[in-house]
Amino acid sequence: MQPIFDAAGGYLRGGSIELSTKSGQAIPNEQAAQLPRARMEAARDNVLNYHPTAVERSLSSEYNCMGMIFAARRTWVDPDQLGNILRGDGYRRVREESELTVGDIVVYRNRSGSASHVGVITSIGLYGSDGTRQVVVLSQWGYDGEYFHEIDDVNPRLGEPADYWTDRK
Repeated sequence: MQPIFDAAGGYLRGGSIELSTKSGQAIPNEQAAQLPRARMEAARDNVLNYHPTAVERSLSSEYNCMGMIFAARRTWVDPDQLGNILRGDGYRRVREESELTVGDIVVYRNRSGSASHVGVITSIGLYGSDGTRQVVVLSQWGYDGEYFHEIDDVNPRLGEPADYWTDRK
């Protein structure tokens, strides 16, 4: 798929793919084209300038954080669909941070309490002598690429870590 831009150089989205939860509920989505390499590299430089401990995984703009986790990096899924996906795919809420494990999902919420970002936990380790844990997450930062980052080190527009979900039985 070639990038699609309007006359002013703005990015346009395309169609959608067939996507549903395990229970069969359709998940609305929009496919996106890859932005130019120079644009992605500039975004990476900006992310790493403000988040120097973040580690780039991919410079794709074809999917968002929801599409990374719930649609195998193929499309954009609006965070408004999160509740439907969690229910439809049989996720359960993790009540205690001490119960988190690699593969669990962290939901970031904005000031109004709406889901604004999601990531998947990739590692958990001791952070300091006080016993605090370092939780590393992998998430897609809008159009700006995928990054490994500490759980609370995201752009403020992505919200703050608020709740955790697992599909473990």
